[in-house]
Amino acid sequence: MSGTANLRFAEWDHPKPTARSMADVETTTHVLIVEDDPFIRDVISTFLAQEGFRVSAVENGADMFRIMEQDPAALVLMDLRLPSDDGLALTRQLRRQFEAGIIIVTSRQEIDTRVTGLEFGADDYITKPFDERELLARMKSVLRRTHQSRSADAEGDGDKWETFHGYRLNTTTGELRGPNADEIGLTGNEFKLLNHLVRNRGAVMSRERLMTDVLNRKWSPSDRSIDVLVTRVRSKIEPYGGRPSIIKTVRGNGYILTDEA
Repeated sequence: MSGTANLRFAEWDHPKPTARSMADVETTTHVLIVEDDPFIRDVISTFLAQEGFRVSAVENGADMFRIMEQDPAALVLMDLRLPSDDGLALTRQLRRQFEAGIIIVTSRQEIDTRVTGLEFGADDYITKPFDERELLARMKSVLRRTHQSRSADAEGDGDKWETFHGYRLNTTTGELRGPNADEIGLTGNEFKLLNHLVRNRGAVMSRERLMTDVLNRKWSPSDRSIDVLVTRVRSKIEPYGGRPSIIKTVRGNGYILTDEA
């Protein structure tokens, strides 16, 4: 159930396009809306189409994966309250299988749900009711970050590999290789965070700086996005069950990628 009565969508009966000041979002960008409420689905679809996006809209997980297999979207807007699916589980599965950006769009405002959504791979989270301008700004931010993270240094001197603790990180392609040369998958934001820490190894990176440099937004004490992202990266490079030894927490300050002993 999507809680239509709680949404301030009256002004969206005939949504008007906003000024397009960000040329990095192309008009052919494919956005997939996963929303069971037909009114909300149609309103968001109409608004985004007027903003120049190519829009697909579905009401369940099966149709979502069908579209992603046939015509992968660059960004997925995911409702959590789907009658036949667990939106959080869909988010996790989507992240494992595809490189699309994911924004959770839901009426659920509990902090635990927000954190879980980010831990499961969402790039951002917006709660209903919301202003269409905020949704558009968050979409463009996620699209910009995912594009930048995969094309970092693309105009430089070609592929560049950074080595740390037996791992090799390609700062051009985002490819991560483990000590046994096995490839380890990274999401766009995971790569951007790890790349930032590797390039500043041995230096303490504050949450405020990481929020600005990695996620391109201001940090607030209640925002755990960086902590969640660090946890996700640690799960891929730290020894299972042990205390973190590669990315360490500096209490009251932030995080540090340690130099090798």
